[in-house]
Amino acid sequence: MPSAQPETPPQTLLRSVEAFNRALRESSLGVARDIGCSKGTLAIVRILQHRGTLQVSDLAHILRVDISVASRQVSQLVDEGLVERAVADDDRRARTIQLSPAGRSLAVEIAAALGRRAADVFADWSPGELLDAAATLDRLGESVSRFAAPADAAGVLTSA
Repeated sequence: MPSAQPETPPQTLLRSVEAFNRALRESSLGVARDIGCSKGTLAIVRILQHRGTLQVSDLAHILRVDISVASRQVSQLVDEGLVERAVADDDRRARTIQLSPAGRSLAVEIAAALGRRAADVFADWSPGELLDAAATLDRLGESVSRFAAPADAAGVLTSA
């Protein structure tokens, strides 16, 4: 049996990020279950709450999914009354999406649930520690994004 090579610091960081990503997905699933929606709904509602009116192609880019996937998810949210489609004011050929009144209500509920979760998770962190962690994560995201290939969008940075 070949001996395992020790991890390099970048490999250790990637392994830690992958573990963090799994924990974050599990936490998001818990929040979605608490408020009675899917993770996809939670993500799209949060994006539209923060970004406002978008084209489906922009949403797909933000989610890092194919436009057909984003379009199907949006259609489901339109059917559920959470999202509205409209014709773009500046380009009558383009369709935009935005939260409906029911979607805005769900966004408030999601924000409250995430606020409670964050307060619990970070109860023993100081404001300075939180800001330092946010800055490190922002830098990490920027570094990874510079080299991200389409296959990496699913979160697979290394082979296990």
